[in-house]
Amino acid sequence: MNPLRKCLGKLLEWIGMWMKCGLMRLCRVFAKAGALPSRASCQSTPEEWTSSMALRTYDVGGQSMVTVQTSTHTFYVDLEGLSDCSQYFRALSQSGMKETEDRLVCLDHVSSSAFYGLLEFYFHHTFRTPPEEELGPHIQASSYLLAETFLSKCLSVLADVLKPENCLSYLSLAQEICCVELRSTVFTYLSRNLLELPHVIRCLTDQEREELIQLRMQGKPHLCSLRKENLTTWGDPTTERARHVFAQHGGGWRPITEFPFTADKWSFSAVVMYNYLYIIGGYRTLERRSWHFKMAAFRYNPLTREWADIAPLIKRRRHFSAVSCQGRIYAVGGWYLDSLLSPDSNTALHTAVECYNPWEDTWRFVSSLPLTDFQFSVSLSHDVPLTTSLAPWLLVLGSIQRTGEKVLLQYHTEEDSWSELRPPLTRAHVHLPVLYFLGASADRLLVVGGDNSHNVMTSFCVRSQQWGPVHRLPKTALVGQGTLVGQQVLMASLEHNTVVTMDQQSLSFTTFPPLPTSVCYEAVFYLHIFL
Repeated sequence: MNPLRKCLGKLLEWIGMWMKCGLMRLCRVFAKAGALPSRASCQSTPEEWTSSMALRTYDVGGQSMVTVQTSTHTFYVDLEGLSDCSQYFRALSQSGMKETEDRLVCLDHVSSSAFYGLLEFYFHHTFRTPPEEELGPHIQASSYLLAETFLSKCLSVLADVLKPENCLSYLSLAQEICCVELRSTVFTYLSRNLLELPHVIRCLTDQEREELIQLRMQGKPHLCSLRKENLTTWGDPTTERARHVFAQHGGGWRPITEFPFTADKWSFSAVVMYNYLYIIGGYRTLERRSWHFKMAAFRYNPLTREWADIAPLIKRRRHFSAVSCQGRIYAVGGWYLDSLLSPDSNTALHTAVECYNPWEDTWRFVSSLPLTDFQFSVSLSHDVPLTTSLAPWLLVLGSIQRTGEKVLLQYHTEEDSWSELRPPLTRAHVHLPVLYFLGASADRLLVVGGDNSHNVMTSFCVRSQQWGPVHRLPKTALVGQGTLVGQQVLMASLEHNTVVTMDQQSLSFTTFPPLPTSVCYEAVFYLHIFL
């Protein structure tokens, strides 16, 4: 390096230090002499502080005033006051560092407007909401200075302005400055809008996506119910009430949302996946002076309380089983949607199986049910065949019409192949003319059915491929889609007009308060919602 240039650089450095120290001494003299006006006498505009040293002076009568040099402006501040709001300055005040002795703190990388906002908030209890373009610097400054309360205020502003266009940039900032609170704010936004932002979620790692899914299922889940099929008309006063999803709360049921369509007749199957409620099927609509069933599917987000249209099924299905498995939804069985008649010997069961990808909003056919040498029976009141999942397997239970045997089929979602679980449940083991429910827990499948005098509960161990003991329960007409939670099966009961609980261990039978509408054909499920 040129010796002259080196000497010149050193001289400029000394001049800069002298000017900063001189300014600090000058501010002290002015403050003692009362030359600096008080804050109360300053009626400033939002940007007037940039040209007024008086508005950048924060003296609360302490004996430890320091000069703080930020990116573009210098502030003269009471260090004890700063220590109360910032762990950074608290540590600085208790150290013997050179900055403390010289009463000069250099924060060239900290935004001046952010530091001004922080001082206004702590010294004068005024939070000046930063414009959106300055939110990043405000969050970065408060995170660096460990000013927790001010950071929290900035993040509350950010939560209201997060959108698909800026959330990834704020997530990148959180990683850059190692700000856990900022990351949490962005993740909360992404989790609440998980499937509404597929193009954003694709940019995250598998671990981050799993974390977002888990965030959607925090807190206590609420038992919910909806009428999945309605065949009455607008003349029936229960039709309008039945167009709601109800949640069990405070000893009763309350509506949490209304169906996103207007119709008096509908037929849907319900699925919960990632704490989203899906209703898939169709409803009756008037087109060209005649009634038609329109295929439709909707997704409800209980965290934002919004419905969204999604792609309908490829086949026109009614009374089909729907289940989620490995992040996909599978539609199995059912019969033609437009028929409102009860099934008979001529009713054909759909053997085609459809798979829905929520990230691409598309349905596709996978391997069909292997019903080549026998047929599953169908029923008006229940989804037969019944379907459940035990990752990575899809399990299907149905009855062979000719023999009355109950057959379990399993579908490997990754290999797209079907196989039969043996042995079947024969009439010699138990006679089940009616099937109500199939659920999975650990490596066991739980089956609930009934005969003329009792309800029956039994199980099948997938690992040992053996049927368990048969338990008889009081006769109850169960309808619709149930759910299995721990040791309890929950389904709607016609005679009790509400949801009933059957415990696997104690075989006890309990009821919830009556539903707001008469039980017809309900789906029962759990959602994590804010009531």
